[in-house]
Amino acid sequence: MSHPVSERLQGGCACGHIRYRLERNPIVVHCCHCHTCQRMSGSAFSINAMIETDQVTLIGDGVPTTSTDNPMMHRCPKCLLPLWGNHPMFGKDMAFVRVGNLDKADQLAPEVHYFTASKHPWVAIPPHVPAFEQGNEGDSVLGKEAQSRLNIVLEHKQ
Repeated sequence: MSHPVSERLQGGCACGHIRYRLERNPIVVHCCHCHTCQRMSGSAFSINAMIETDQVTLIGDGVPTTSTDNPMMHRCPKCLLPLWGNHPMFGKDMAFVRVGNLDKADQLAPEVHYFTASKHPWVAIPPHVPAFEQGNEGDSVLGKEAQSRLNIVLEHKQ
């Protein structure tokens, strides 16, 4: 279901120490309205591009770090901005890249909204975009290629 992107997207942290490039289109771009994402993003939701971790290439000299309190979140060691995370359900081979860190974030609109039961009442979800009160409630929003990519990651979950 991902929208084709004409060029490889690049992004980075606030201070410029970390730069990265997405080597292919994300599997899916989702908007999560759960309380955890609200707190972690400091906003009403978090927009993530799910992509295989090996499709996120560091460019430049900076290397993200993790911490003992959250080894699943990769941050810039200087400005501490979260860049991408891993989710226990998918393992370390799937990255949830923070779309807002991309230089051209406007190219990746959410293709699905999750945990809308806890979304802020002033957030409007376009009527053509699938939305679920909890997580994906059994209805797959992924196309064949995206589902295949996801299945490969889940088969090799580490």
